[in-house]
Amino acid sequence: MPNKNSNPGYPTNLVDVFKQMQPPALGNSAFGAQIEQFWDAQEKMLAETEVFAQHWFERRHEAVRSALQAARSASSANPSDPTKALQSMAEWQRHSAERLVADAQEWFETVARCAAYVAETEAEAVEKTVDDVASTAKKMGKSSKSEPV
Repeated sequence: MPNKNSNPGYPTNLVDVFKQMQPPALGNSAFGAQIEQFWDAQEKMLAETEVFAQHWFERRHEAVRSALQAARSASSANPSDPTKALQSMAEWQRHSAERLVADAQEWFETVARCAAYVAETEAEAVEKTVDDVASTAKKMGKSSKSEPV
């Protein structure tokens, strides 16, 4: 009875599976700089968005606290004079608009920094790749002493 694993078309272990999945670019040393650049940019963008998210949550917590304060102030106001209640709500809305503006401003700044990281590191990666390819070509040219056939 034939063994399923004896078929040469099937991978015999996990390493073989990963080798088959590995893109051809990973085996080419010329792409090393781009791969490194990609993951370096990913790390920087994650750090940037983590800072943004932390600030966003801080603003949301402040929104909830100020909404609760405005609701308390409005509910404790004299029913015959709704001015205090309206002022509390208007104040809360004004601060909410300020928080939304801060959200948008910080997000655009975050995206701009992330785009700058990608552009800077991509330019460095291209330069390094060109240098590596030129160096490899130079070495190959010097070591090749055979005549073309």
